[in-house]
Amino acid sequence: MKVSGGITIVLAASLAFFSVVLVRYSIPALLPYMVGKNGISTVMGGLIITVLWVGYTVFQVIGGLIVDRYGYNVVLYVLILIAALNATYPLIINQYYLLLVVQFIMGSLLAITYVSLISMVLLNYGRGGGLGGAGIYQSMFFLASSISIILSPLLFSINRFTPFLLFSAIVASSLVPLTRVNNKVGGGSIVIGPENLGVLGMGGFIRLSSGFSYLGFLGWSTYYVVHVLGISPTLSGFYAFLSSIMGSLGAVIGGLTGDKAGYAIPSILSSLSLSIIVIVIPELTAFYLVAFLMLLLGFFYGFYAAPPSIAISKYTRNVGATSGFLNFMSQLGGSISPYVIGFLLQYYDFAKTLLMVGITSISLIIIGSILLLYGYNHLTR
Repeated sequence: MKVSGGITIVLAASLAFFSVVLVRYSIPALLPYMVGKNGISTVMGGLIITVLWVGYTVFQVIGGLIVDRYGYNVVLYVLILIAALNATYPLIINQYYLLLVVQFIMGSLLAITYVSLISMVLLNYGRGGGLGGAGIYQSMFFLASSISIILSPLLFSINRFTPFLLFSAIVASSLVPLTRVNNKVGGGSIVIGPENLGVLGMGGFIRLSSGFSYLGFLGWSTYYVVHVLGISPTLSGFYAFLSSIMGSLGAVIGGLTGDKAGYAIPSILSSLSLSIIVIVIPELTAFYLVAFLMLLLGFFYGFYAAPPSIAISKYTRNVGATSGFLNFMSQLGGSISPYVIGFLLQYYDFAKTLLMVGITSISLIIIGSILLLYGYNHLTR
């Protein structure tokens, strides 16, 4: 029997989203085992991460068109492909040019999955505050990325097949509850670009900045703690785990704050906090201080990613198109920064590299804040 609404659908979509985020962060977590081995450089390491984000970013729009045409149950077929493709990683993990191709394909499939699942939640559960169905769904990103980052190095150290086969099995198992969800076709149209200066400020600059600083650092976090802090590669996932685990709490508090204080100031302050923390982290050597700042990174990214920053879409005429644009810009920042960091590490240490990343992010925030605050009254009146 098919089900057509309520928390059951949110949980089914959330479980599937959880499973694919496990897949998404397994390769970044394994950088300490890859960079420096078999001739792979930091540039190639950054490129391997970035190319997945490129596929993920580009296929968000294409994924939206597919979902509008065929309905969100297209995710059933995509999940099967993800599970099968992920199981091939142990065989190609040292074949870096082939790995680049597979990473791009995986990113494309993950994008279609994200669009399908969030459409499932929105069409069946409706839009709500920070504690609604979308909030539950989004919290899975932080929970799954944390688990993937801490488990992948540990499991890989036992056997290179273990993390990939385990995550593929979890993806496959998430298909079962999804088969009970009624299919719907969105039937909407996609409008390219923002409607006003407020949306441009939020998406084109502030969300781009946060993706550039946080997602870039997260992708290199396991490599960082090994080569700067001297942590064993087997335990490197623990510190990277800290960088995302607080995101779920941040998302809930961000939603509550956005409901009370609006979206403009909370979004600016949380994005600025991310940039500052990225600059400060490499200046610290005390493990407890690094751990504390990594916890704050996860919290502030969750805080900003929940409705303070996405809430702007409800004030526009095309909510779906605006939400897509905002998410696209975050992913764009996350697509660019891993490669930029890998490139800069050829010439500079982590302190100088992350200083340049942080300053770039702060500059984007300043421009975005001017546009956002200028357009705020127009959007909310």
